[in-house]
Amino acid sequence: MTAEIAVMNKEAIALAADSAVTFQAGREQKIFTSASKIFTLSKYHPVGVMIYGSANFMDVPWETIIKVYRNNLQQKTFKTVDEYAEDLLSFLTKNKQLFSEDVQNEYVEGSIRSYFQLIVKEIAKEAEIILKEKEEIPHTSVKKIASQIIKDDFEKWKKAKLNSGVPEGFTSKLRQKYRNLISKTKKEIFKDVFEDYPLTQHSSRQLTEIVINQFLKSRTDIVYSNTSGIVVAGFGTEDIFPVLESYSVEGRIDDYLKYKKNEAKCSRISLKNNSAITPFAQSEMVYTFMEGVDPKYHNVIDTGIKRICTTYPKVLLDNINCLKKEKKKDLENCFKRIGKEVFNKYKEELSNYRMINHIRPILNVVRALPKDELASMAETLINLTSFKMRVSMEEETVGGPIDVAVISKGDGFVWIKRKHYFERELNQHFFANYYNNYYKEVDTDGTESAEKAD
Repeated sequence: MTAEIAVMNKEAIALAADSAVTFQAGREQKIFTSASKIFTLSKYHPVGVMIYGSANFMDVPWETIIKVYRNNLQQKTFKTVDEYAEDLLSFLTKNKQLFSEDVQNEYVEGSIRSYFQLIVKEIAKEAEIILKEKEEIPHTSVKKIASQIIKDDFEKWKKAKLNSGVPEGFTSKLRQKYRNLISKTKKEIFKDVFEDYPLTQHSSRQLTEIVINQFLKSRTDIVYSNTSGIVVAGFGTEDIFPVLESYSVEGRIDDYLKYKKNEAKCSRISLKNNSAITPFAQSEMVYTFMEGVDPKYHNVIDTGIKRICTTYPKVLLDNINCLKKEKKKDLENCFKRIGKEVFNKYKEELSNYRMINHIRPILNVVRALPKDELASMAETLINLTSFKMRVSMEEETVGGPIDVAVISKGDGFVWIKRKHYFERELNQHFFANYYNNYYKEVDTDGTESAEKAD
């Protein structure tokens, strides 16, 4: 996991990210604290990008992808940050060098296998519950459990919305192209579970539709380990105030990119919307700081109050002996409806209280912060999350040096804090070459000087 944040006002946007990255190998995992997650999207224009979630896309490191894209972009500009984000997504969709057809097929095969294994685990989990009560489970019972689990999962995928940019007729194309692969993988994984009692044809067809849908749709209750978050932030040539666009990217199938725009995580500063604080990945401490209450504790309170509002009427009426059963039922339904209204009003009042007494005062300060203070605030909020992880018994999935950058219309992309995997003093040639190449490209009058290279 990771912790990242964007703090914005009319003047600039500050980006901050920790350096922790989790490497997974089977059931084992290792945490490193040297990952880079903030990059300049263009060397010449005020646009940056943050990456969270998976550090790779289709087994290619995001750092490599961003730098290849940046080399292709060169001095090309776009009017808006939205267009920069769309161009990056287009690069992920069309690039053949990094994402060949073989790589895409491997991704598809791995995804199909992983999802079938996930369903098998769910079936085994339900079977274990029955085993606690009985010494043996008939295969017919396992088959019944499997059919119900598959049916429930199928219905959830059926209700899920189609992702952005799915071409017309693409569903049929996938079903035709990967039919044999799906059938083969299905038999391999479900063979040990059902032995001589195969799945019904109806369940088998539903499984096929499930794995096809997972490439075309997204569900909020499923988070894939290979999903990456992309945050594109800064200014297009016609953007007066900073803009932040957020996407979730999962994979590429048959030259179609599976991605989703995270509307709730997008921010746009305007004359009316003066400031914004947008956290990504592990954001509990930021919400605690902003709203004055831990989000998990807040959910526990809401759940408890809701339970009281819905169960108290029945408990009360059960203790009134003079009422008839039908009258009790009518009153119970009436009280439940009233309880729901009271609970919703309670939630609205608490939300207003948090906004007036916690969130708005902080945002009012953020709107006036100069660029250096924006950077300081972003770094501090990441430090809060890192400190919380360090003094708790949880794994330290947030930690390491914090990279901080500020993007403004006039100054462009400026690093405030940046780690290097090498000693700066021992590698002056690196910086000389980097900046020398930059100035050669932007020098419009054809002259070059040692002062510029410095």
